Amino acid sequence: MVCRDCNVPLVFERQREPKPGFVNYQEILSTNNAADIAIIKSLFDSEGIVYYFLGEHFAFPIRLMVNKDQVEEARGLLKDLNASNDSADDSEETEET
Repeated sequence: MVCRDCNVPLVFERQREPKPGFVNYQEILSTNNAADIAIIKSLFDSEGIVYYFLGEHFAFPIRLMVNKDQVEEARGLLKDLNASNDSADDSEETEET
């Protein structure tokens, strides 16, 4: 069957949307600087990095959460960024006595 107004074939069954998969995130950076956030968003969006900013509109510091599968790639993109932040790192911090 076709639409009698526009001659386009009719669809009898709507295609199902794929279910979104679970994404496991890891914090890689925290900042209070809105300029840093804007630059990171632009950089990550252009590179296809899956991320979000936890507490972006509500809390300080704002934490950058990245898909665990893309952490190394994201850190590589951020290595030259002189952001005013505290980096979240998996390594233990040493205390000076």
